[in-house]
Amino acid sequence: MPAYSGPVIDAHHHIWQRKDVQWLADPPIPRMFGDYFGIRRDYPIEEWINDIVPQDVVKSVHVTAMWGPDRALDETRWLQSTADKHGFPHGIVCNANLADPDIDAALKAQKQFANLRGVRQMLYWDSNPVRQAASRADYCNDRDFRRGFALLEKHDLHFELQVYAGQAKYAVELIKAFPNVRMILVHAGMLAARTPEAINEWRAALTAMAVSPNLHVKLSGIGMYSHGVTYAQARQVIRDTIQIFGIARTIYGSNFPLEKLHASYADFFGVYRRVLAEYTEAEQRKVLHDNAAKFYRL
Repeated sequence: MPAYSGPVIDAHHHIWQRKDVQWLADPPIPRMFGDYFGIRRDYPIEEWINDIVPQDVVKSVHVTAMWGPDRALDETRWLQSTADKHGFPHGIVCNANLADPDIDAALKAQKQFANLRGVRQMLYWDSNPVRQAASRADYCNDRDFRRGFALLEKHDLHFELQVYAGQAKYAVELIKAFPNVRMILVHAGMLAARTPEAINEWRAALTAMAVSPNLHVKLSGIGMYSHGVTYAQARQVIRDTIQIFGIARTIYGSNFPLEKLHASYADFFGVYRRVLAEYTEAEQRKVLHDNAAKFYRL
């Protein structure tokens, strides 16, 4: 099939001023995505637009760059003012600590911004300390976290779920406990190794989570652990993910500028286009545009 050439929605990216993002400050520390010298700088909206417009990206969703829960409202305020001035981003996913006793008021404050769509709180954890955003693997079952999580339905916000395959059994419990909360699995479930064993564990995790219809999946972050994306690697992840979740629940996201450490947007997205060209034009449009428009209400 010919590669899709229509409008695209990028459902996972960041912009920032380095001074606002603590994890970009000096000194650099070990990160799960390796050496990040190339993004320890400002990545302004003007550069983002310059990267994406030639690739027919017409709308985007900004997922929090993690200013920190204490400054989450400041980040959303800045992003909304940027959107009001430049048109991008069209959707905003904020940072939140759902275990905060005052989370109801925090979410209400976030909702004042027109482009606010959802919440991200990183839950990923494995035995490597560099890969521990949560305090434990089953933090999603924490009583205080779940009390705050229940408020997402009240505020009509979705949740960006970020876990490793080894946490799937806990994630399934969360997903099933809140069938009315829309969720999206970030970075295609974070396949962190290319061994047959790791791929099989990842496939099993996605299969277990995909049973619940309130969960979508985002084709983002595919090159995060491999320092770039190859065609063979992207084809395996994209085709497996679509086979498990189906076309209707699969959404494209670039994870820029992290992926910019290893490729231009044109080169990076070219790999996606080549893989997706194996699907019909209508199926490509759903993954690259329509599903995001519906899920993020753009």
